[in-house]
Amino acid sequence: MLRHACALAIIIAVAVFFYLEFQKNADVIRAFHFHIHISYCIAAAALGSVALMIGPLIWRSFVNDYLHKKLNFCEAVSFYNTSALFKYIPGKIWNYAAQIALMSSKGIPNTALIYINLACFVCFAFVSFVYASGYFLFYTRTVTGGIYVLCFVLLLVLDFIFIVRNASIMNYLIIPLNRFFRMDIHPVKIKKMIFVYTQLLQFIGYLLIGMAVYLLARGMGLEVPFNRIIDILATITLAGILGSLAFFTPGGLGVREGVMFMMLKQFTGIETALILPVMARLLYVIVELILGIAGIMIGLKYGYFPDLLQNRQDVTLPNNTQPDTN
Repeated sequence: MLRHACALAIIIAVAVFFYLEFQKNADVIRAFHFHIHISYCIAAAALGSVALMIGPLIWRSFVNDYLHKKLNFCEAVSFYNTSALFKYIPGKIWNYAAQIALMSSKGIPNTALIYINLACFVCFAFVSFVYASGYFLFYTRTVTGGIYVLCFVLLLVLDFIFIVRNASIMNYLIIPLNRFFRMDIHPVKIKKMIFVYTQLLQFIGYLLIGMAVYLLARGMGLEVPFNRIIDILATITLAGILGSLAFFTPGGLGVREGVMFMMLKQFTGIETALILPVMARLLYVIVELILGIAGIMIGLKYGYFPDLLQNRQDVTLPNNTQPDTN
């Protein structure tokens, strides 16, 4: 109840904040003329789809390093994108619970799936913090001094240590998870190159998302110069990691939009800072729904959900079967 109350409170607070900001800047918003460019919007959706498809590619690499019978790409897309729809239920656990249910026929332990998702998140956190800290330290120079440079270098060193000694470090990270879930999660032996490969793909995903948001702004007629693409990328990076850390909100709803507004208003007009976060969330949800529905259709078509199909047959078969009269 406390988790749901926190999620509801944050969503309401952000909604009220945006309402008040829209009301305060009503004249500016009213004077703004939308110029919808369909080609830019379609390009933004396409780039966003490609960026989100990197997720199942990374997840498949971790899972296949554990499984003897490897997942093909279609299976990974089906399992990952279908389970991703459940993250809009408050609490990240439903996303993982859906993965566990869908992967039950693949012979991978539940604890191994939780460990794999945790490892993916740690890689994502390192990429996010390294880019965000580098942006503030070297590009905008809003933070200066030797102590900040030292912290940035230390972050890179910690990332390198994590790649080399991932199992030992994950041992400490899974202790609170074991207590929270009342499970016995053990580290999974994963090749070091997979962590390098993962972080490289995650950075490419950020680049694609940044470009997608920029094209979306152009598609809405918002004035965002192309030389601000690095600022947009930093905005997406910071909003992404803080939204992911806010596990009590569905899909980081409210947190991401608030962070994007605070960042965008530093280098764009107030109308862009207010409109773009809302439109970016709308685009994100639409793309995720499309990919999720595609994942469900692929899973049903190729029989990747045997347990679910069996349960469906168990329910419908007795109603369609006549008694044997012989």
